[in-house]
Amino acid sequence: MKAPIAAALLVALLGCQTPPSAGPSPRQPRPPKLIVPILIDGLGQHQVMKHAGRFGAGGFRRLLEEGAWFSDARYGHSTTITAVGHGTWLTGAYPYRHGMVSNDWYDRKTKKVVYCTEDPDVHYLGEPTREHQGTSPKNLAVTTVGDELRVATDLKSRVFAVSLKDRGAILPAGRLGVPYFYSAQTGRFISSDFYLEEFPEWWSDFQRGNPQNRWFGKVWTPLLPEEAYAGCYDEQTQTQNFNGLGKKFPHKVAGLKPEPGSSYYSAIEGTPFGHEYLVEFAKALITHESLGKNPDGVPDLCAISFSSHDFINHVFGPESAESMDDLLRLDRTLAALFQFLDGWVGLDQTLVVLTADHGFSYSPEYWSDVFRMDAKRIEAVPLLKKLNEHLEKAFGVEKLAAAWRLPTIWLDYDLIDSKKLARPDVEREAATFLGAQPGIHSVFTRTQLSQGLLPQTRLAQLVSRSWVPQRSGDLLLVQQDGWFFKEERFQAVAMHGSPWTYDARVPVMFLGRPWIRPGSYAGPAEPTDIAPTLSQLLSVPPPSGCEGRTLTEILR
Repeated sequence: MKAPIAAALLVALLGCQTPPSAGPSPRQPRPPKLIVPILIDGLGQHQVMKHAGRFGAGGFRRLLEEGAWFSDARYGHSTTITAVGHGTWLTGAYPYRHGMVSNDWYDRKTKKVVYCTEDPDVHYLGEPTREHQGTSPKNLAVTTVGDELRVATDLKSRVFAVSLKDRGAILPAGRLGVPYFYSAQTGRFISSDFYLEEFPEWWSDFQRGNPQNRWFGKVWTPLLPEEAYAGCYDEQTQTQNFNGLGKKFPHKVAGLKPEPGSSYYSAIEGTPFGHEYLVEFAKALITHESLGKNPDGVPDLCAISFSSHDFINHVFGPESAESMDDLLRLDRTLAALFQFLDGWVGLDQTLVVLTADHGFSYSPEYWSDVFRMDAKRIEAVPLLKKLNEHLEKAFGVEKLAAAWRLPTIWLDYDLIDSKKLARPDVEREAATFLGAQPGIHSVFTRTQLSQGLLPQTRLAQLVSRSWVPQRSGDLLLVQQDGWFFKEERFQAVAMHGSPWTYDARVPVMFLGRPWIRPGSYAGPAEPTDIAPTLSQLLSVPPPSGCEGRTLTEILR
């Protein structure tokens, strides 16, 4: 069912009930005309603080000096992965409620991997849809701020989300918004027929000039003099030649062919040019959809998820010169975006909130060389093989462990039941074996999580919030500090995904003087608190799975 049709039916079912007003209460200032939630994929708070002195006047520094920011905000769940953080961003829900347990998971019934936003019943507009590509919010179990805003205003508010990643746009857009996400096959920003029957005319005008080809052959060089990067760590033997970018500066963006093609379009994602292109498209969307200038006088929302910093941290490491340079260039891109918003509708009419979906760990090499800590990559597939060999010796049955997807392992229930084994016995044996492996800090079993048989620790609470019985596996693994699980599909220099501080601690910043009290706030805060705070400012109900708190200390 198309989102507009579903929305119309929803309003019809409400009958003569009057939706909650989006107007101000007698003691509140008028709601913003435009809400712009921003998410920086893979930006840990430690990177913001380390490079704060190098920021210009109009980007991050504007948020730090003119906005409200929480110096110790961190996620309240254990699995710090892109889909999980994006699922939390505008729902205010923990993973056990919004359903995003990872970027993908194993389906025990079909014995196939399911991508977080895939939906075989809908398809991309204007180009082929491959298996396991993101097309709809079908797997998102709760509503978003945008969904609630649309319903509260009789669908008069417009809600959009843009990102280079499909999940980065689909999850914040929810069911009643419209996402646009980047296609690495064509270099265009596309959507699916869940949301639109056809692209609007302005979209065709924007794409007609092939703006995605503007950076073909361009070279990414450091923004600052060489000595400014002296503290960066670039001795990475694991760095890959990602789509022809090369392993160190300068990085030429041309892909692997003499003309623009899929390798070039993928390469853009791993450079600051991905930020530039995303903002260029976002500006076109805001302008042509007249966001913030709603004729019905209700607020509009445009969420922007910047993906390139995550790619760069994976390929070069968050301690690299490339990561630092990208952050400084992103700072300039944000300054240009804020300047555009000020000229378009006025920053005094716009509420901006910035966060990240997760932080980032240093590379194991950095942990070893600088911190002198034992840190390595855990080979997930060989670990699964070793587990199966151990279980075969213990129970006399081959391949009792069926699949691995970060951070869980699924046991083969059909095989276990056919051999008349007790599932909890296999779980315990597997957990004992895995807990003794190098780099593994803790192992939690399905029996523990489903029956509440957990230790009274913060880690256990974080893990329980990340586990969904219908989707998660039977053994949830937590790695030691500095270690990470290596995936076969991508040779990463650095990774994220743990509950530890470097992965969980992220920026949470609000900018909007009519509504926000500027200052640094040292008290506890989580990204789950963004959605209820926005809902309060908009005078709409919080999303259905929201468990965050309203950050009343920053509200005027």
